[in-house]
Amino acid sequence: MLSNKFAVAMLSASVLVACTPEVEHRPTKPVMVDTFTVEQASQSQFRNFNAQVMPAELTPLAFRMDGELSSMLVKEGDRVSKGQVVALLDDAKSKQQLVDAQVKYELAFKQAKRGEELRSNKMISRAELDELNANLQLANANLGAAKASMRYTRLIAPFDGVISSVDKKKHENVTPGEQVVTIYQNEQVYVKIEVSDSVLAMLNPEVNAQGYQPTATFAGHEGSYPVSYLEHTSELHPQSQTYEIWLNMPQIEHQILPGTSARVSVDLIKAGLSTFEAYQLPMTAIDAGSEAQQFHVWKLESGEAHKYPISVDQITGNGALVASGISKGDVLINSNLRKLREGMEIKGVEL
Repeated sequence: MLSNKFAVAMLSASVLVACTPEVEHRPTKPVMVDTFTVEQASQSQFRNFNAQVMPAELTPLAFRMDGELSSMLVKEGDRVSKGQVVALLDDAKSKQQLVDAQVKYELAFKQAKRGEELRSNKMISRAELDELNANLQLANANLGAAKASMRYTRLIAPFDGVISSVDKKKHENVTPGEQVVTIYQNEQVYVKIEVSDSVLAMLNPEVNAQGYQPTATFAGHEGSYPVSYLEHTSELHPQSQTYEIWLNMPQIEHQILPGTSARVSVDLIKAGLSTFEAYQLPMTAIDAGSEAQQFHVWKLESGEAHKYPISVDQITGNGALVASGISKGDVLINSNLRKLREGMEIKGVEL
C-alpha cells in the first residue's frame, strides 16, 4: 500500500513538472537615447559666480546667567544701537541679593570705621581690627558680585546693527551662553560664493593681483558694485563639498538685505589670471549624484553606456561649464539617464 502511494505521488509530481511552462530568457533590448557630441572648449575672459548676501559680522547674544526671560524688547529686523537693552531676565532674586549685599557692606564699613577709632584708643587689638577690615573686603566683593548679577539680567547690543533672529520667547528659561538673539552690522554687505578647489586656487587673492575688484549685481537692485576680498575657508564645507569665498562692500542707500541672491563677475585678465577654458554642456546631459556637488555624465563608447565623474564649475542659463571629466569629441548620452546602467547596450541617435 505504501509503494502505491509513493507511485501516485511521483506521477503527480511528473505531471506538474510537465505542465510548468518553460521560462523564456529574452535578451534585453538596447535603450534608445539621444546623444550630444562635445565640441571645442570655449575660452572666456570673465567668470560669473552665483552668490548670496549674508549678514555682516553675525553675532549671537546670550545671557551670562540662567533665569526666566521676563521681556523680549526686539523683533527680527529691528534696528538697535550700541548699548541698547534687547532682552531682560526676571531680576527679583538678583535685586534681593543686591539689597542684602548692600546692607552687609554698610554694616561692615561702619564696624571697620568704629574699629579704627577703638584701635587708636588701644581698646582693641591689631588682630581684631584686621578681622574687621577683612570682613569689609569680603562684603565689598559680595556687593560687586551682586551688582554684576543685576547687570547680567540685561542683554545689551554690542554695536549698532539689525536683529537677525529672535530665538527665545518671553517666560522661557535660558541657560548661560544659550543663544537668545543674533545681531549683524548693516553698514556692510557680505557676499558669499561657493567654489571648487580648482577655482579657489585660481582666484586666490593672496597670489593674484591685489588692486583688482570683482563686481557684483544683486536681485532687485540696478547696476553693479565693486566688491573686495574678505576671507575664504581653508576646509571643504561638509555638505556642499565646496570652499567659501567671502567678499564685502559698503551698504548702499537702497539697502541690500541678507538672503538676496547675487552674481559676482571676475575679469580674469584684469585679475592677472589666464582665461577660463571649459566645455559647455546642456543640463540634460548631466546626472546629479547622491551628494552635493557630485555630478557625472554617461559616455557612449563602443555602443555601451559608461559613467564618468565631472567637475561642474559654473551653471549658466545655457547649461553648465565643465572643466574636467570630458574631452572634445566625447559622445554623451542626453536622454533617459535614469534608465542607464554601467555597460548597458545603447542605440544612440546623435543630435
